[in-house]
Amino acid sequence: MLTNKVSEIMTTAVITAEPSSTIREVTRLMVDRRVGRVVITENDAPAGIFTEQDVLRRVMNRALDVHKTPVRRVMTTPIQGVPQRTSIVEVLGRMYKGRYRHLLVYDDDRRMVGLVSMRRILNLAVDLGADLRDSRTVGDVVSGSVPTVEAATPVTRVIDKLVRENAGCVMVALEGRIGGIFTERDVLKRVALEDRDMGQVPVAEVMTPDPLVMTGSSPVQEVLAKMRDNGFRYMPVAGDGGEVVGIVSVGDVLQYAKALDIDDVVRRAWKEIEEFWESDENYTPG
Repeated sequence: MLTNKVSEIMTTAVITAEPSSTIREVTRLMVDRRVGRVVITENDAPAGIFTEQDVLRRVMNRALDVHKTPVRRVMTTPIQGVPQRTSIVEVLGRMYKGRYRHLLVYDDDRRMVGLVSMRRILNLAVDLGADLRDSRTVGDVVSGSVPTVEAATPVTRVIDKLVRENAGCVMVALEGRIGGIFTERDVLKRVALEDRDMGQVPVAEVMTPDPLVMTGSSPVQEVLAKMRDNGFRYMPVAGDGGEVVGIVSVGDVLQYAKALDIDDVVRRAWKEIEEFWESDENYTPG
């Protein structure tokens, strides 16, 4: 239930590192532990978080010595959090409004007790929607066009494009077709720990080849289940002619969650969130 507490879906297995750890050490930790984030703690208290987005936007496009630079220089701080009694639907609202992928969960004494991620929200949405007869297709919630690059484009140029366009992935064109997808996870796993000159490496060498592509007519529930089962953060969506017309991200699960009319409490909570988003209080110039 979306009205349950976030403590019921959070993970308590939080990977941590010290602020003095080098970027290289923390990046290696993320790859070895197969996670997209590490909470940076100082004196047993959260000081920040280091994520795949930080690797892409604060490390890969800067001239940093990752073997010597401490992670405190590139971590995101302060880390955002919610009390463990917060309802899941409220967490959805916080994540949507703040564009957060992870939120710290703390107890009454402000001590860290866990972490909730967008992936856990995705799992919940898939489970809740399993028995619903939602007629919407993935074409209804697709995020729009996706940046595309040629397979021979150097990795450094692709990373610049991702940062410049504030995108989490690009499609890679190969011989007139979509031959792969290059995401933040690929940057972490296949680029960040390499000592090669990425200005000389074509993106085709480090992309995820032959990505699964769903048609725009596929039911939303089916696409989300595919994303959950395969651990995908992004799912390309094809039009009637087979061309990629957009992409569904894990963040789009929030739109789907709005359709999960479980009970009146959930509906009221979403109405309050929508009213806040649309109010003058939530308006920020620029």
